[in-house]
Amino acid sequence: MVESSKNVADAAQRQPALLRALEHRHAAAAARPLSKALADAQQDATLRWAMATTTTQHIPPPAELAALIEHIRKALQAAFHGQGAYAMAEAQRAAFTAASMGIQHASRIVGMLRGVAPPPIAAETGVAADRAAGGIPAAVQEEHAHALALLTTAGLTAYGLAGLKSVFTRARRAVTRITAGVAVAVTSASAHAAVVVARYLGPGVRMLWVAEPGACPACAAYAGRSIRLGGRFPGGLSLAPERTVFLTAIPGPPRHPHCRCVVIPWHPRWTVNTTGTALPVLLQQRARAAHRASVPAQARRTA
Repeated sequence: MVESSKNVADAAQRQPALLRALEHRHAAAAARPLSKALADAQQDATLRWAMATTTTQHIPPPAELAALIEHIRKALQAAFHGQGAYAMAEAQRAAFTAASMGIQHASRIVGMLRGVAPPPIAAETGVAADRAAGGIPAAVQEEHAHALALLTTAGLTAYGLAGLKSVFTRARRAVTRITAGVAVAVTSASAHAAVVVARYLGPGVRMLWVAEPGACPACAAYAGRSIRLGGRFPGGLSLAPERTVFLTAIPGPPRHPHCRCVVIPWHPRWTVNTTGTALPVLLQQRARAAHRASVPAQARRTA
């Protein structure tokens, strides 16, 4: 059966939305306990601060300030306890699901391109996804330490309530790093799964970049590009270099945290099984058209 390249591109570009939903679900689950604990701790600390100050005394007396600092220190310790390990486990679950989805997606695309889908292949998360998930506990601990470093008598005396808020603002960076770690684990596992399928298919198969709909200018520049197995996509590509450029060469998505681009196995010989514009060209055209549509007319005239 001959397949149109449009149908293949449509099928390939549906995968980023599935990855986005998977990422959001697991990132929320991974970060929710710490986020809630920090919100409760900040509310309690703010209330205690208010009770220890007056309209004329904006800083708690020394003894009360010291007691408050110790109380907040213990509250932060309790809030962060075990959260890195918990988030890592959630990221690992997300990565395995993404790898399973990636195997299915790549196998389906291969079936459309060459007329025969590969047999069932076991899912592997890959080194990059494992590293992203495994790095979460250290990232969480690092932000905990930075928050504690701001929790000092000198800092709170100098900045008052704003200083107290800055402690929790810094602590919440751990939540951001958890969600970023989950995101990288998901996209990395998906990309690795496509490589696993490509390896099964043998020599000559390349990895073709599929930009997610609405991709950033850097990711859009990779659409339709392909590399050999084990190769790297070049750094420095961007449709808007004045806005977004990443200089490091990479083996595949993600180009940045929360990137949901994918790669698919592709071979030049498979074009005999498709009709219409060549798939790499079509993917490039779509990404560039979407980028042009996202740039205001005034910016295009002055570019």
